[in-house]
Amino acid sequence: MWDDLNKRTIELFNAGNYEEALATAKEALNQAEKEFGADDPRVARSLNNLAEIYRAKADYASAEPIWNRALEIRIKALGRNHPDVAMSMNNLAGAYFEQGKFPEAEKMFKSVIDIMEKTLGKDHQDIAIALNNMAAAYRAVGKFPIAKATYDRAIAILEKAKGPDDPEVGSALNNLAGLYESQKRFADAEPLYRRSLAIAEKTFGPFHPHVTSSLNNLAGVLVGLGNYAEAEELFIRAQSILEKNFGASHPYALLGLENLAEFYNGTGKAGEAKNIQEKIALLKRGN
Repeated sequence: MWDDLNKRTIELFNAGNYEEALATAKEALNQAEKEFGADDPRVARSLNNLAEIYRAKADYASAEPIWNRALEIRIKALGRNHPDVAMSMNNLAGAYFEQGKFPEAEKMFKSVIDIMEKTLGKDHQDIAIALNNMAAAYRAVGKFPIAKATYDRAIAILEKAKGPDDPEVGSALNNLAGLYESQKRFADAEPLYRRSLAIAEKTFGPFHPHVTSSLNNLAGVLVGLGNYAEAEELFIRAQSILEKNFGASHPYALLGLENLAEFYNGTGKAGEAKNIQEKIALLKRGN
């Protein structure tokens, strides 16, 4: 019964039905405690599921003590240097990061990486996920050199494990480019965003919605470099993909139009910006 409740919780969560998922997760937790005892690792699994639902609702006050309890159970049952313990720590670190508790997140991510290196080896591909998280924490507190080195290590691990054209490599390249962009190092960010875009196009095809974020990222850097003509082409291409996949009045497409209008306003094309804003107003009225 516990296993069925657990699976049902995940199904409801993935469907975005958070309230029913929350009720089912609580039922699964009660069942796990009844069947296996309060300190069983399966109880920790139910606790993690419950905490993830609270996290999705941005209810960190409820999620944090649940994650801490799951972590304590796993350390007691499995030992500190176990991959499941690292997973609990990673969840907790992510919650700290999302709340802006960057020193706490940094410390916890370090522990995650230490455990993973001991249990999986220094070049295991799963470590790249923790490294990307750690680099984001460094970036958030302005530790740019060590953030870059951490992103570089994550990219090297993923390229070795998955090949240079894997979408996870593209995501890691995008992260490093974002670090450069935040420092206004547009010339350093540009080739990384171009490579990330090429990987996305190869993986998903040139008209897939996933490609639009890569197009917009590259366009933003090109604006920083003063290459407005190519930036405009990329923004327009991204907008075309959104409208083709979702329809012109979909929120994603409307947000794309707002970005395009902002670009025109910022580059002195007030007339084009006005036309776009009028189109947005018409589309919203049509809804």
